[in-house]
Amino acid sequence: MSKAAAEAGPATAPFATRFPATYWVLVIGYGASRIGAVLVPYLTLYLVTQLHLSVDTAGQVLAAFGAGWVLGQPLSGAAADRIGRKSTIVVSLTLTATAYGLLARATTVPELVALAAAIGMVFDAPRTAISAWVADILTEQQRSRSYGLQYWMINAGAAGSGIIGGYLASSHMGWLCTIDALTCLAFALVVLALPATPDRLTNTPDPVGYRSVLSDRRLLSFTGISLATLTVYQQMVYGLPLAIHADGLSPAVYGAVNVANAVTVLALQPLLQPLMDRTPPLRASAVGALAIGLGMGANGLAHGAAAFIASTVVWTLGEMAFCVGAAAYVAGLAPVGARGRYLGVWGAAFGGSALVAPLIGAVALNRGSDWLWAGSAVLASLCAAALALQAAGRRPVGA
Repeated sequence: MSKAAAEAGPATAPFATRFPATYWVLVIGYGASRIGAVLVPYLTLYLVTQLHLSVDTAGQVLAAFGAGWVLGQPLSGAAADRIGRKSTIVVSLTLTATAYGLLARATTVPELVALAAAIGMVFDAPRTAISAWVADILTEQQRSRSYGLQYWMINAGAAGSGIIGGYLASSHMGWLCTIDALTCLAFALVVLALPATPDRLTNTPDPVGYRSVLSDRRLLSFTGISLATLTVYQQMVYGLPLAIHADGLSPAVYGAVNVANAVTVLALQPLLQPLMDRTPPLRASAVGALAIGLGMGANGLAHGAAAFIASTVVWTLGEMAFCVGAAAYVAGLAPVGARGRYLGVWGAAFGGSALVAPLIGAVALNRGSDWLWAGSAVLASLCAAALALQAAGRRPVGA
């Protein structure tokens, strides 16, 4: 058993460990704020069903969102290292709330593209700064469990957002934008009350710039594999709602899929966390990539709500193992003065996948849905093999 698992006590209480109060405020507050994060998962349905955009045009708007995400992650990582975790979180939440308010009034394609790019740049910035802050205040042995709990809390919020979004997505986009904006501002006020990150963690005597960060081949290799894996995973946002719509099912079914995704994490992650604590992060990521591929591939065989939900359980298990293992691996690679930048570079894979997935999804769906789901299974399986080979090699930090 790992040191972290031993410190946590019995396996029946995998999250029973002592973390500082700042950690709990960040994790619980961010998880609660995700109850209002109902806009992004339903953006595709809104564009197609309410604004009556074509699949290709909706893909372009989602691609702009992904492009903003790609740029926003490295910027938020640099900001977290230079101006501090707290300031980065508060500023990004405020900007996100503003962009959501403007999106509710946007109707033309240029407006939608511009605002989607702006939201992409700032909406995920708090997660990068929070992950760096968590790495600052916890030991390396605690990180797998801490990121697992952070991920668990985010999904607790997602369960609420799935219910709200499934009800409002079909006809109340303005309400979705308002809810998102208010929850962002509420969490920003909570973070303002926290003590700032100690100067020794954000103002190192020998700061690490992006030139040095980008010379780390381990980081770049892992980020590239993550990009491919997450491109498959992002079909939950683009390909899956369109597949559900094409099957003649209502937006509420996609809401049920999002709830199933969150509930699977809530129910199973506490049971699986002791195993993840004992599993090297690269191996956990490899298993996760394989499960993502199998689950997304199963969507090609799904017809009806029950089948889509069953597939969701499989790819959710993969999402859980991959994301927790990957965050712990990257945080372990990073020098103290570059944690934000390292996590920002890796976080760009999320944005890159959001940029690439709609484009690939549109091409594949135009050929037939089987191309999308079979291709997803193959690509994620190749990523799993690459991660397994890397884990079996020389085992760099965190492997």
